[in-house]
Amino acid sequence: MAVSDKQPLVIVGGGMAGAMLALLLRRHGAGSVVLVESHPLTLPETPPLTPSFDARSTALSAGTLAVLDELGLGLAIREHAAAIGTVHVSRQSRLGLTRLSAQEEGVDQLGAVVENRWLGFVLLGALFSDDAITVRAPDALTGMRRLEYGYQVSLSSGDTLHTPLLIAADGARSKTREWLGISARDHDTGHDALIANLSLASSHEGIAYERFLNEGPLAFLPLPDQRFALVWTGPREQVAQWMAMSEQDALAQLQARSPAGAPRLTGLGERQRYPLVLTESCAQVVPHGVVVGNAAHTLHPVAGQGFNLTVRDLQALASTVGGSDHPGSLRTLQAFASRREKDQALIGQASRWVPELFRVQHPLFAHSRQLGLVALDILPGLRSGFAKRAMGL
Repeated sequence: MAVSDKQPLVIVGGGMAGAMLALLLRRHGAGSVVLVESHPLTLPETPPLTPSFDARSTALSAGTLAVLDELGLGLAIREHAAAIGTVHVSRQSRLGLTRLSAQEEGVDQLGAVVENRWLGFVLLGALFSDDAITVRAPDALTGMRRLEYGYQVSLSSGDTLHTPLLIAADGARSKTREWLGISARDHDTGHDALIANLSLASSHEGIAYERFLNEGPLAFLPLPDQRFALVWTGPREQVAQWMAMSEQDALAQLQARSPAGAPRLTGLGERQRYPLVLTESCAQVVPHGVVVGNAAHTLHPVAGQGFNLTVRDLQALASTVGGSDHPGSLRTLQAFASRREKDQALIGQASRWVPELFRVQHPLFAHSRQLGLVALDILPGLRSGFAKRAMGL
C-alpha cells in the first residue's frame, strides 16, 4: 500500500516541542496532524492559575513569544508569566559586568519566564481546539515499516497509521530516532544542574541574573509573585552536597554567590537535579523522517537557549513542510536542515564553550573575560548584537 501525501503528518512525543510543532504545522497549511504520546494528555478542569512554589519553569525569548503570538497564544502566556526587562551578566570575584536592556533594544521585553504547567495548559487547550489535530495519548509506537512514499507505523493501541512524514519529538533518549536509523552522540559534562524556586524579600523588578562562578553558571530568573527560578550548575559531587544541605545552609551558599543588587533570598523550594549530558543527533533528516527538540539536540542551560532554539527549528520546519505537496521528500527536508544549520551550530558551540571558558582560572583568560564583559557594557553595538541573538531575533 502506498502512502499518500494527503495522509496526516505524525509527531511522536507530546511534550512542549511536539505540541508546538503540531500547532505550527497547522498554522502553515498542514491538512491534518496526529500527535502520539505515551503519557495521558488531558486538560485539567481548573486552570493552574495559582503559582506553585515547586513548579518548574521555562525562559521564553522575545522570538519565542513572537511565535506564540503568531499562534494566538502569546497573550494567555504573558498573563501568568514574569517579563524579563533586563539581563544582568557578571563574574564572581572579578570586575566587569554587562546589562542587556529591553528599553535599549526598543522592545517591550527581552523575554519572559513561565511555569511549565501553565505553558502546557495553554498549548494543550489549543491542540484540543483544532479538529484537524488528533491526540493519541496514552499510545506509543511499537513498530514501523518504510514504504515508498513514507512510513507505516504500528501503535500499542493496535492501530496502524500511514504518513508521508514521521517526526521524532520524544526526547533525548528517542526510540523513534533510533528506528529512523539516526544515531546520536552524548557528551557527559560531569556537571549537574540543580533546579528550584526561590522566594525573595523584595521585587526582582524583571531582572534576570546570569552569574559565572568558578564551579559553573548560576542563574536567577524572574517568576510571578516575587520569586526566582534557580538554575545552579556545578560538578556532580558538589551538586550532591548542595542537594544534601539544609534549606538554611543552601540559602546562605546562594546568597554568598548572588550578584550585588539582587534581592535577598528568603526561601528555597523543592530541589531537583539533572545531569548535564549533552546529546546531538548525527543527522536531523532522512527521507520521510525528521528529529526535533531534545531528540535533535540538548544544550547546557546557560542563557536558557535550549527551548528557544527548538522553537526556531519548529518554526522553520513547519514553514518548509506545512504547505508542501511532498513534505517527506529528502529535498524538502534538506532545505529545512540547511536553513537551521548556522543558528544551531552557533548556539550549540556557545552553550558548550562559554561555561568552560569561565571555569578556566589562568590569569590571562580571567583578564580576557573581564575585558569581554566590560566591552559588552560600554559598546552599545556589540551589546545589541549579543542581545538580539539571545532574544532569537
